Amino acid sequence: MISRLLLVFTAALLSSLPASAQQTADEDPPRLLFLTHSAGFVHSVVRRPAPGELAHAERILTEAAEGRLIVDCTQDCSTINAENLAKYDAVLFYTTGELPISEEGKAALIEWTRTGGAFCGVHCATDTFYQFPDYMGLVGGAFDGHPWHEQVTMKVEDRSHPATAHLGEKWVLVDEIYQFKWWRRHPNYVLLSLDTGATDVARGKRADRDYANSWCKDFGQGKMFYTALGHREDVWTNPVFQEHLIGGIEWAIGGESVSVPKPAEAISLLDAGHPGTLAGWKHQDGAAAQWTLVGEGTDRAMQVKPGTGNLMTRAQLGGDFLLHVEFMVPETPADNRWQDRGNSGVYIHGRYEVQVLNSFGTPAAELRAGDCGGIYGKHVARVNACKPAGQWQSYDIEFRAPRRDKDGAKTENARMSVWQNGILIHDDVEVDSPTGAAAAMDEPGYGPLMLQDHGHAVKFRNVWLLPR
Repeated sequence: MISRLLLVFTAALLSSLPASAQQTADEDPPRLLFLTHSAGFVHSVVRRPAPGELAHAERILTEAAEGRLIVDCTQDCSTINAENLAKYDAVLFYTTGELPISEEGKAALIEWTRTGGAFCGVHCATDTFYQFPDYMGLVGGAFDGHPWHEQVTMKVEDRSHPATAHLGEKWVLVDEIYQFKWWRRHPNYVLLSLDTGATDVARGKRADRDYANSWCKDFGQGKMFYTALGHREDVWTNPVFQEHLIGGIEWAIGGESVSVPKPAEAISLLDAGHPGTLAGWKHQDGAAAQWTLVGEGTDRAMQVKPGTGNLMTRAQLGGDFLLHVEFMVPETPADNRWQDRGNSGVYIHGRYEVQVLNSFGTPAAELRAGDCGGIYGKHVARVNACKPAGQWQSYDIEFRAPRRDKDGAKTENARMSVWQNGILIHDDVEVDSPTGAAAAMDEPGYGPLMLQDHGHAVKFRNVWLLPR
């Protein structure tokens, strides 16, 4: 009876899938490489009973994903190399420790994901590669203990995502529940989090009591999906978990990019769907905003009207904060010169510019401080995280204002960390003075947010500021 109910439930889930997740009879499903190598603790669900036999998690996923994914299971870390990765649509890690992957293989994994691959992690994928910062940046956080192994309630933070659409508002299950260090909500997009009202959070370490357990994000042109669940054998045999995992993998392969939601305590600076959008903005000369609202629904945005001048917030923004900005550069003729390719800029305090430009395809070794993601004239982005022109991109900018003593003398320069499309491109860099074309060259520690009119119809949306 139970097995029949499970079959009925699974069939219902499959029939409710969006068309993009269903395969037609004449096309092969996407191919997934499932790596279950344990260089540290060996979880029972990935312990193979004998050579040549699949582990519990490997067998369950292979069977559950039939018709949706072709799953190749391996415990051989040498399969992580550029040539082999090119054969796959997605990679899934259930791994521990410092994996015996060559430096070339590690670099290939990051580059494969950045340029359009789908990296997915389950449970102990965050208990992996602590000594590999780019991997930590990819997966989004590091295991920091499991205070709970009991029945818990998960809050479903996005009920429309393919990994969570089948769950309702809450999901009650028994599993080993992780907490994380080096984890932050932005640019990670949280799908599931521990319901702290139904849990003894005194056992956890995080001061903010924010215990996310599944998240996703863009990673350059690629995508990343992670779920911390999956410690127990019975979790793997649960069709609800199976759909959570497979739905997340399918999203990473072909789903739409997610737009990180504005936190409740954040200040909205540009919500293009609000009728008063332009009221909070003015041109640099004080004139009323003349940029235009374009698009519909989630694509509604404010677009530069070339020749009208830079736009800045009427509000003066001070202190330290996280700034989120989404932008789209237009396509321009192929023979346009470097700075004539979708040029604009995001000026914090009207003084410190993070460049906006169509720099897609520029090799990292050739990037300049005037390319997209550069802190103009000061710092070159450590990697090219750009998407092609005509696609929405994001900046998450952690800004620390310059410090002054009681007499007003500057004692510390401004500092910034910048994530572009989910990739850390500047890590707490010092900005010693305002950048070129700033609205002013002094540094009072406050000022407007300024968006640049450089003669191109660049679009902006979902701009908000979270005070620190």
